[in-house]
Amino acid sequence: MTETATGPVVCGYDGSRDARRAVAWAANWARDHDAGLEVVSADRAVGRVVAFDETARANVEGAMRDQLTDLVGQVPATYRVVADSPVGALVETTGYASAIVVGSRGLTAREDFAMGSTSAGVVEHARCPVLVITPRTPEGPASGPVVLAADGSEAGDPAAAFAFAEAERRGTTLRVVHSVEVPRLPGASLFDLDQLAESVLAEDEKAVTDALAPHEARHPGVTVDLVLVVGEPATTIATEAEGSALLVTGSRGHGGFAGLLLGSVSRRLLQTAPCAVAVVRPAD
Repeated sequence: MTETATGPVVCGYDGSRDARRAVAWAANWARDHDAGLEVVSADRAVGRVVAFDETARANVEGAMRDQLTDLVGQVPATYRVVADSPVGALVETTGYASAIVVGSRGLTAREDFAMGSTSAGVVEHARCPVLVITPRTPEGPASGPVVLAADGSEAGDPAAAFAFAEAERRGTTLRVVHSVEVPRLPGASLFDLDQLAESVLAEDEKAVTDALAPHEARHPGVTVDLVLVVGEPATTIATEAEGSALLVTGSRGHGGFAGLLLGSVSRRLLQTAPCAVAVVRPAD
């Protein structure tokens, strides 16, 4: 279960500025959750070299440690270089990691190292929460609410559990955002669409509140602020997350009017959200 995970926090590192920001964020997360930190650098060529030469491995991993000491501080940390793609290496750690932290962009535009493709690939395949540090994530810890993008679907239940636990740990409000996008139907007036939106929101509100109820019962000290909005999901969710400490989402929704977290939406949030994004997939 997400709430009781005790493994290390794993962070992908490729030497880029975004990756350094991810390491700093991962170290803070590990410290706050009483976990260790494992920094992983994945490169097929370099990995093959160090696999055959222990001195080379020690030198590379020592250089990583030296580069990141000021960011990691007193958090217990290990450093590994792996002969694999970044996605493959990070996904491999999900059997024991409590969370994986990645930057949303990387050092170069090459597919293997572009953190845009890496973050998306890890989100799609990891079996533990993935924390993505977006270009707009503040440098230091934020003190705002935790935001949960919710659609009332069963697939979103692990994300809700994660968000409630994190809001409780931080002693902050949980802002639950449910967004509905009404299609521009041919021949429909704006008045008709507004009425349709209100009807859909009314129906969805019950589904969302019902889905939240078990989590509220387990976390009675968490204040929940439910926000129902009409608009393009990626835009409205990002707007509602302004000033928040963390945005938590599932990796997919259930389509239709309540199709809150389609793959395209979650991918856009990884680039545009104003804070770190935690993507929590349902168990396979």
